[in-house]
Amino acid sequence: MNDSIILVPLDNTNWYKIYDLTVSEEQKSFFPVSNIEWIGISRYEEKTELFAIMKADIYVGLIGGGFDEDGVTGYINPLMIDYRYQNNGYGKQAMQLMIKYLQENLHVTKINLGHRKANIIAGQLYKSLGFGIIKDGEKEYYRQLDLNKI
Repeated sequence: MNDSIILVPLDNTNWYKIYDLTVSEEQKSFFPVSNIEWIGISRYEEKTELFAIMKADIYVGLIGGGFDEDGVTGYINPLMIDYRYQNNGYGKQAMQLMIKYLQENLHVTKINLGHRKANIIAGQLYKSLGFGIIKDGEKEYYRQLDLNKI
């Protein structure tokens, strides 16, 4: 059985397939923004390109990325795997695909992201992918992946 996932650009034909995917109730304390809110934010604030995360014909999550505020560095935000599909490696695969996308399409050499300190699993994932902490905020860690060093 193939456990590979793919990223599919979010558009007017598929956005409704991911808008109600969600994390568990306990995870909402450190991942409080719903997918429908991310869709709005991506279009009007951050200019993030969003992708549905799919396993075969099942929508399992949402990931986004683009240029950071400096217009040179990439960033990834959000990464959300629906609670029913967690612990299958889909988050890591989606991150690897998004890193490749940002590198090949936006030609970035560094990628930033942030996560709540309470989100220990996300921190472990990002560390395993080479994202080091560049800023220790009050409630969040800010991390960076330097693609020239990997």
